Amino acid sequence: MKYLYVVIISLLGLIPLSVSATHIVGGEIQMEPVSNQAPFTHLLTLNLYFDDINGNVQAMDQMIRLAVYRKKDNYFMGFAELPIVSNAIIGYTNPSCEPNNSIRTRLIKYSRLTSFQEDQFDDPGGYYIVWERCCRNAIITNIVSPNSSGSVFYLAFPALRQNGTTFKNASPKFVNLTGDYICRGTPFTFEFGATDPDGDSLTYKLVTPYNGFTSPQLPNPDIPTGSSSYPEVRWGAGYSLQNIIPGPKPLSVNPRTGRLSVTASELGLYVFCVLTEEFRNGKKIGEVRRDFQLKVIDCIANAKPMIGLKEQGKNNFYRSTDVITIKKADKKCLNILATDINLGQSVNVVLQPVNFSGNNYTITPGETRINSRGDSLRAQLCLGECLESFDGKPLIFDLIASDNGCPQPQYDTLRVQVYVEPLSNNKPSILTDLLKNFAEVQAGKQIRFNVLGKDLDNDEITVEARGRGFSLAAYGMNFSGGTATGLFNSPFTWTPDCNQIRKDDYIVDFFITDKRCGRIQKDSVTVTLKALPRTSTPPTVVTTLLNSTIEIVLNGTEEQQLNFDVIANDSDNDPIKLYAQTVGPDFKSLGITWSAKDGVGRINSPFAWKIDCKALLNKEIQTLKINFITEDNSCQPNRFDTVAVNITLKNKLSNFDFKPANIITPNGDGKNDNFTIAEIPEDNCFEKFESIVFFNRWGQEVYRSIDRNFKWEAEGLAVGTYYYALKFTKREFKGWVELLR
Repeated sequence: MKYLYVVIISLLGLIPLSVSATHIVGGEIQMEPVSNQAPFTHLLTLNLYFDDINGNVQAMDQMIRLAVYRKKDNYFMGFAELPIVSNAIIGYTNPSCEPNNSIRTRLIKYSRLTSFQEDQFDDPGGYYIVWERCCRNAIITNIVSPNSSGSVFYLAFPALRQNGTTFKNASPKFVNLTGDYICRGTPFTFEFGATDPDGDSLTYKLVTPYNGFTSPQLPNPDIPTGSSSYPEVRWGAGYSLQNIIPGPKPLSVNPRTGRLSVTASELGLYVFCVLTEEFRNGKKIGEVRRDFQLKVIDCIANAKPMIGLKEQGKNNFYRSTDVITIKKADKKCLNILATDINLGQSVNVVLQPVNFSGNNYTITPGETRINSRGDSLRAQLCLGECLESFDGKPLIFDLIASDNGCPQPQYDTLRVQVYVEPLSNNKPSILTDLLKNFAEVQAGKQIRFNVLGKDLDNDEITVEARGRGFSLAAYGMNFSGGTATGLFNSPFTWTPDCNQIRKDDYIVDFFITDKRCGRIQKDSVTVTLKALPRTSTPPTVVTTLLNSTIEIVLNGTEEQQLNFDVIANDSDNDPIKLYAQTVGPDFKSLGITWSAKDGVGRINSPFAWKIDCKALLNKEIQTLKINFITEDNSCQPNRFDTVAVNITLKNKLSNFDFKPANIITPNGDGKNDNFTIAEIPEDNCFEKFESIVFFNRWGQEVYRSIDRNFKWEAEGLAVGTYYYALKFTKREFKGWVELLR
């Protein structure tokens, strides 16, 4: 929590000097967990109701400080300072009912995001948040010394960590209060309940408001006091928890809804407190005390409106013991008459269902203004098509007439029972035009049939199809279900492929549903389909090669060309495919040009390959097996044919076992006049002749040639021993030659 680790040494002066004044009407604290707002974990809010007429404006705090305590020992856990975030006058149920200079209440909302470290709030006994302030409204009737009585705003909450895990909980969210007042002698209700964001159960009871430890001398302590037993206000003479607002029906609260009820007999301003307790799984986890005050005044008498009902064509008004019967052929409309003896008011009529739900009805018009004697609301109530007595029992509803009198509307309620004879609803039907609702379908062939739905009542119908244990779309089955009125017609199509051939049948259920007025009527029809392979003669594949085993020797200088055609035939003239699978390198890495093809009856795909040393992929011998495969679409196990071509590529073999002469006598006698090597190894893909170089005994180069047919005649060189280096791509040979003259 913000300031959680602040040590209380001296807090004087941290909050501006407080004013002791009469101003507090009531209010409550709220605590709400937040997410995605790190480091904050909760939003704390205090709603303060302020007397805008009798309150001292100087007592309106700009900042308040809430204190947090542990319940078991009132140990101080920390505090949070909340600024004002909104300030507004609360309205009335009827905005025109505000009494002049009598009642006006302001809602001041204080709020701030705060941080609770849940590992520090794990005590099973829980915690509470409190704020104390003096003083209450000086004109309160039912307590002693209200102008020196304090208020305690109190909220108890459970441990934030329980059994090693986070315990999420939000305090109750109360309904927005109105500034309504009570008219003496008139029944009055006031919504004072709440909802729980976590779905917890809430109960309500009246309790004596807390007075707390504040006083006119210490109206706003720096840190509210922690306590297990706050002092309570003292009821005035004749008042008590059972008689907070006296009258024929003293103030009470509905323990389940929080609605307040009272019929008051005495004028005055009355303060009260409602304790809202929060339960989860039968265990109490928190509570909120909410103070407020209501004023009883003398009002101009406001009589409640009156409402009546007549059947069409009849003169007598409906009596609460009657049951109106509406036949199938009759119009389902009734006449409403509502009036009010108070002129200048509006009368409104609504219908509230008792044993049915929905708003399948109209009231026209629903409201009128009573301007003179004899004015009345003449309206027509028409029940919708689907409001019928399906179960043999009458429909029960309340017709409620209300005015816009002050401070709250007055009501008159007429409970009505109407037996509406239900219209017949025939069951719809569905069928197909597929013979016996069964078909065998060959792969690659389409089946098509129509699905027909009908409703004799011409109701809206819905048709859908479902495969048993499979999805229609996943298996390529096409059917456009949907909605129609009275009649439905849509085709079903399917072209199975080889992957959909199986031992089990395909079962498709077609459903038709009539949902008129929520009375569901259904029918269905089932179709059985079997996917079969097609009877077919297997295709064949051949090549134009004379021999399917080929050996090619590469010498490193010339490309080799390999061309042939691959031909697939199907005697049934079926759709066929022609493709290849290789054992060894793939076509792309070898530079082979060939394309797989689809066709009907016959396919010819030329094979072309310009072969050079790259195809060896740095090997002396490279083998490649190509399986040319054709298949038809019959889905038969023997729908394939294959022809294999085996290609072996070899690097040309070169013999490096040679012995050149080692003497040269360039004297013109025709014998050993030059030095040459006739048996230099032939070039291949990996070894090629590059050069021969001669050196004298001092290592000086005396001759060089890159011609494998060189002739060294030693022109101008002295007699002696010479050395040579014969270089190939990867190898080098060295030798010597004796020069004689």
